[in-house]
Amino acid sequence: MPYPHHTAMKTFIYSFTWEDPEVDIQHLDLASSDSVFAITSAGDNPLHYAIASSPQNMHCVDVNPCQGHLLELKLAAISCLEYSDFFALFGRGYHPRFHNLLETKLRHRLSLGAYEFWKRNVSLFSSSSFYDFGYSGRALRFVRFLFKLAGVRDDVERLCNCESLEAQVSLWQSNLRLVWLNPLVVAVLRNPAFCWNALGVPLNQRKMLLDEGGVYQYVCDTLDPVLSTYLLKTQNYFYLLALLGHYTPECCPAYLTRDGFEKLRADNCQRLNAFHLHTESILDTLRGLSSSSLTRALVMDHMDWYDLDSSEVRDEAVELSRVLASGGLVFWRSASRNPWYNQVFAENGFMVESINVRQHGMAVALDRVNMYASFWRAQKMK
Repeated sequence: MPYPHHTAMKTFIYSFTWEDPEVDIQHLDLASSDSVFAITSAGDNPLHYAIASSPQNMHCVDVNPCQGHLLELKLAAISCLEYSDFFALFGRGYHPRFHNLLETKLRHRLSLGAYEFWKRNVSLFSSSSFYDFGYSGRALRFVRFLFKLAGVRDDVERLCNCESLEAQVSLWQSNLRLVWLNPLVVAVLRNPAFCWNALGVPLNQRKMLLDEGGVYQYVCDTLDPVLSTYLLKTQNYFYLLALLGHYTPECCPAYLTRDGFEKLRADNCQRLNAFHLHTESILDTLRGLSSSSLTRALVMDHMDWYDLDSSEVRDEAVELSRVLASGGLVFWRSASRNPWYNQVFAENGFMVESINVRQHGMAVALDRVNMYASFWRAQKMK
């Protein structure tokens, strides 16, 4: 197992999801009859899929129960809160009356474990921004500290409010790029403890990244195309959150838009009935599902976490082949341009093909995150 045992997990790692669901939707070809398997993370992407296509089943799995508690809270809040309260919680990340909402509206829509977790952690929404917490919150705090230390906080605000890509690129190149790419920051990003405790990047994935060009080149290949492809103010909520510490009504995940919120509430919250939360490893969850019961699976970048000689990748490929119907699809992203485990899927009845592979010096971002070197699709052939 690449994870510590879930009973030792006292908080979530990810308060937001760092993979672009809009690009997923372009390739998933989802229909209302589909049954989807996805890693829970912060729940943002499964909610996006529910808004876009309303699949019949949405299995969300995470070995960390706190990630499940976070998705449970979002599902409960969608079902019973006004949009203004919902956006305050998960858009702004701050609601001074969260404790009151928890006790009067949310508690009876939560499992006991989720209620007890949020009862212990009411301060996450009322002391500062919710997004400052969890492992990912450390990364956001580091970004803001870095820009404060460099004296460019006003420039960051201006970057997030640029009205054109030309103005955004000019400000990035002239005032902020050298701050982010200075030797001290690169040294911090090379540190394995920071990679795990702030970025959620484990040692094996870090090694993949370093084997294919090093940290400096990786940061350049990630950020330069993002800033020249997507306007932060209206098109890229991922980096807007990283820089501001919150979303805005003009730039946020689909579930936080009023339209997305209303779709999830429609027909007495019918779309939410598709969600099934699993607090187990991916492998154990797959073993508990019926053969041919899934049509789509998204396993994010988690296979990067395994050792080269790990048997679990092969076991997962075998189980995915069993639980997917003929023609079913699996999707993953990787820090490597050619991850070693692609061959494992090919050996277990899948046709594997790349969707996107990032090359050094590419001018256009692969998606709004642009932090993975490749994106893959595997189809079960029989």
